[in-house]
Amino acid sequence: MRILAASAQLPGHLDWGGYLDTAVELARRGHQVWWASGDAVRSPIERTGLAFHQLTETGWRWPPPPPLTMPPDMDAETQQRLRAERALDQWLDVDRVSRAVTELLAAGQAFQPDLVLGENFMSAAAIVAERLDVPFAVVGWPAYQAEISDATVVISEMARGRLDAILQKFGASGTNWTTSGPPALLSPHLHLTFWCPRWYSSLSFLPQTVHVGGRAKAPPQLDAQDPSAQLLNLEAIADLPW
Repeated sequence: MRILAASAQLPGHLDWGGYLDTAVELARRGHQVWWASGDAVRSPIERTGLAFHQLTETGWRWPPPPPLTMPPDMDAETQQRLRAERALDQWLDVDRVSRAVTELLAAGQAFQPDLVLGENFMSAAAIVAERLDVPFAVVGWPAYQAEISDATVVISEMARGRLDAILQKFGASGTNWTTSGPPALLSPHLHLTFWCPRWYSSLSFLPQTVHVGGRAKAPPQLDAQDPSAQLLNLEAIADLPW
């Protein structure tokens, strides 16, 4: 299988509890994995042995802009709108994401993947998978349907307008996005999570969420005279059914 994995250009966005490890394991099992991201993460990707494709634009804004400074006479509604715009600019800026889609789509057309993977803020990956007509999977975040509240109505409406503009530009329908509530990536096929389900205790998962438990660690090799080994032996004895 040919797999196109995409991420933002920050080391933390390679992880999410096991994203890069999963890609490496897929490659070890014989799949052809191509990782697309910004040049800032080229080294950690190539150190794993994965093929790396450099993107000039990923859709993720970095570095972030300076902190907002609100004039003392600005009303609360305007402040809320500015904060919402700033939050969306990070991952759903129309121009930035459009450039990322154009670039990633060209890479996908050359690579011809059977599957596209993306972390939760790779807006371009969700759209590119639809345009390539291949399955899309979100790695590192569960599938759930968020509801709009009074506190989120402004940012939700702004985000929906931005997403609609991007989808229209590329002739996409939003197959890999929520259709109601705040816009978010939503694969109909698979969301892989690596943290324990209790981490998301306030969320109600959709059925395509699969918890895979992260990376298994090898048992420690302890010397028989090591106090830690003796403690483990005592714990084993304590568990016997006396």
